[in-house]
Amino acid sequence: MTTTATVAAAETIVPQSISRFTSLDSAMARQREAWDLGAGRALAPADPDVTLSVVVPFYNPGDALAPTLARLAAVLDATGHTYEVIAVSDGSTDGSERTVVGLHPRVRVDVADRNRGKGAALRRGFAQSRGSYVAFIDADGDICPSHVPAYLEAAMVGGHPVVYADKRHHESVNPSTTKRRVISWTFSTVVTTLFAVEARDTQTGCKVLHRDALAAVFPYLREEGFALDLELFVALGQAGRTGSLGMPVAINERLAGSTISTGSIVRTLKDTLRVFGRCHVGRAYAPARTGTPPAGVASLHPHRTEAPHGAVGAADAA
Repeated sequence: MTTTATVAAAETIVPQSISRFTSLDSAMARQREAWDLGAGRALAPADPDVTLSVVVPFYNPGDALAPTLARLAAVLDATGHTYEVIAVSDGSTDGSERTVVGLHPRVRVDVADRNRGKGAALRRGFAQSRGSYVAFIDADGDICPSHVPAYLEAAMVGGHPVVYADKRHHESVNPSTTKRRVISWTFSTVVTTLFAVEARDTQTGCKVLHRDALAAVFPYLREEGFALDLELFVALGQAGRTGSLGMPVAINERLAGSTISTGSIVRTLKDTLRVFGRCHVGRAYAPARTGTPPAGVASLHPHRTEAPHGAVGAADAA
């Protein structure tokens, strides 16, 4: 994508995104959809018997899902902490959810009826989480699950609201191509220019959050795609939840060798501008600082509700 083409695309996207975000977010249909995904209410208090909830969103991962979840359960078993793993199928059509039924007693699968995006799957998983800490990690195995307990310990010891994987950390292993590094650096620069976020790397798919921090911003999250990661940090900043910690991450070569299309770049730009509009024009995240419920939410301290329809226990039959 040439510089001229990028500028031209931005000139078209910016005014459209800024003019449309308010009406989209205030529409009743979107409010109902957000409620269904769990973003229309706050998280219930933590279950004292569960230290960590790990949400693993996936969409047609094929054979990669079961080994990733098995490794995750193994490293969490070794910590001695009580935990649960919530694998959320974002409308997968490859039958991959059936490959993990009965995998481990602390692993369960939730199946969405259609594909909405990573952000929607994460919000669905957050809504079911019970742990004092809530983590998420990508399902493809490109990030080693051993990072999750390491980040958890850092969060517990340091009192950080969120501990995140930081590709820019000097100890990180990131054998990405030059093209991917340039794109990542450019996106990070755009983010730091548009938003006052603490995180140097908002997008790498492994994070651990204190439940109180997540609960403070959960009702305000709206993104359904990859921009949910960015929106999370923006909302945390608006809520005054500072002290995030970036930690080293090792990314394997399969991810490093993946390609990034022009279409995905444009979509990411549009999503970023939508978050910018909510933050700086609509002030959608500002009430998080005072705990004011967003439209459609009666209270930020609701009773726990049942898991969304579609949840499948690890011991259930396929």
